[in-house]
Amino acid sequence: MVHKLLEVIDSILKTGMCVGMFIPKRLYSVDVVRPGEQLHQICIVLRDVPGALAKAARVLADANINIKTSSSFFVTEYPNAGVWSSFIDVSNATKSLEDVEAELRKLDVVLEVILKEPKPAPFESIHFPIFHGNTRAIIMPRGMFWALWNAFEKIFAHSGLVVVLYNAGKRIGQHAANRISEVFGLKGKELIEALAQAGQATGWAITEIKEIDLNRASATIIVKDCFEAVAWREKPYTVCHWTRGYLAGYLSVVFNKQVEAKETKCLAKGDEYCEFVIK
Repeated sequence: MVHKLLEVIDSILKTGMCVGMFIPKRLYSVDVVRPGEQLHQICIVLRDVPGALAKAARVLADANINIKTSSSFFVTEYPNAGVWSSFIDVSNATKSLEDVEAELRKLDVVLEVILKEPKPAPFESIHFPIFHGNTRAIIMPRGMFWALWNAFEKIFAHSGLVVVLYNAGKRIGQHAANRISEVFGLKGKELIEALAQAGQATGWAITEIKEIDLNRASATIIVKDCFEAVAWREKPYTVCHWTRGYLAGYLSVVFNKQVEAKETKCLAKGDEYCEFVIK
């Protein structure tokens, strides 16, 4: 398993599928079914003890069931347990799913088992709603953002859409900074570092702090592979107005002073990355 993972990482690095040293992450929402595979989904509620996941995985391995895209997480409904949910390929299974379920239920660490065949398409079909931390979330492919913004631009005209996106981004950025500060107890430099963490974790972009001056309330931030620039595709002008507003709102909380942001470079207009000056 470890050797296979290292091969995958090496392949990703060689093919340029990652940004810097980051490895792409596939969300547990839909899976890729290869020819000959027979896809099922399994969800197991496990006691919150060391080795619980290993015991459950061993039952699947002993039945020659291949574990594919999966996720493990806590939910409030099971305060002393965790949930492990996964797509599995049963095309070469040596035991029936009924027998596998029975073996899992016999384990002292297993509280519940759910098996389901996702049909007609390989979408995850056991869980709802989706949570980002403790906040309900949705998954939107970047093409949907382009379609929305393109439609709004026709209604508001370009200049009007710029104002709408910037102001909306600024309000959301302020809320995000206040929330992160409150939940994790972060201020100043650490709150700025959390901005980069959150952007990467949610798939928005890779954020780098080029310059920061807490006393003068100013900063220069580089945003690589920004979802907004990628969604807008090629334009002769800067396009990341929502991101620009978000950074202005977020850093207004960091600096405890209202600041504005200007995009000086943009991936959509041919620059290597997006760059924002905040002051």
